[in-house]
Amino acid sequence: MRRIACACIEMALCFTLAATVCAQHSSQGPPSAVSADTNNAVIEGRVTLPSGLSADRNVKITLKNSQSILSTLYSNKHGEFRFDNLSEGVYYVQAEVDGTEFDPAVEKVLLGRGIVWELTLQLREKKSLMATRTGARVISAAELHQQVPAAAKREYEQGVRLVGKGDFAGAAAHFEQALSIFPHYIAARNDLGAQYLKLKRLDEAEESFRSVLEQDPKNFNAKFNLGLVRIERRDYADAISRLNEAMAIDSSRPTARLWLGFALLETGDVTGAERELAKALIMGGAECAAAHYHLARVHLAREEAAEALRSLQSYLQESPRGEYVKEARQLIEELQSKLKRGSKR
Repeated sequence: MRRIACACIEMALCFTLAATVCAQHSSQGPPSAVSADTNNAVIEGRVTLPSGLSADRNVKITLKNSQSILSTLYSNKHGEFRFDNLSEGVYYVQAEVDGTEFDPAVEKVLLGRGIVWELTLQLREKKSLMATRTGARVISAAELHQQVPAAAKREYEQGVRLVGKGDFAGAAAHFEQALSIFPHYIAARNDLGAQYLKLKRLDEAEESFRSVLEQDPKNFNAKFNLGLVRIERRDYADAISRLNEAMAIDSSRPTARLWLGFALLETGDVTGAERELAKALIMGGAECAAAHYHLARVHLAREEAAEALRSLQSYLQESPRGEYVKEARQLIEELQSKLKRGSKR
């Protein structure tokens, strides 16, 4: 009897434990939904307005690494978003609102295994709402209000056509003629400086851009181009200052971030360079393909051979005729050889 009683008690305990386990599973859902794999990481966050309040709208959120876009989603109406089941590594998260009211907000995230990274992306109002965008140029309010004589405008338009054909000297001659007719022609003065810059006539280029800024202190193109003059002179500290001034006028121009990243890299600011080059890629895409090459230089400075190799391959894929193609191919050969030697040890 005693043995029978003990056996009954043991069976009752087994049924009780089984019922408890079943109850837990039924309340939590199937096992795959209980929690993410502990080897995987999560990015969760929210988007705020310049005031700090949550964005009360659906915001486009883009997840990228240094090579490509990984995922795109929209936040909920409270500005909240979440990316699940991510591998460890470096990511860039961008928040972007349709329209021109706000600049995109981008943050770098370094994920470890199983980490839940909480992120806040704060939108900022555009400082260039008074500017009108035309192709690769930004037309300032001062340019819009200029009454340009028809003859000067014809000369300017002929110069623009020659720029498109790669005839920079011919274009410069037409811009000079336009200025002889109307000396205060801001667009012609700036574009003349741009041709001088391409022709390596740096003193004349700088004089042109300074002349524009005397008339129009908030002219994005002139400030940006002055930064490029400083890069040509290898005065990288001043170039950084000029490019930051340009982006204070219009921070949405990806080429400005590309050249800022280049200048920062030349001064040894690897972290700052990576930040700006990654933003240039996210915002400019193929227009800023050269950022892949400079990001490879960032990785090489950190002795990250595999990451550098991926960036170089991305550069050649997106810009097979780019200005750094020869250097990129040479670096790829060197890195592949180095990685092979390392794998044999």
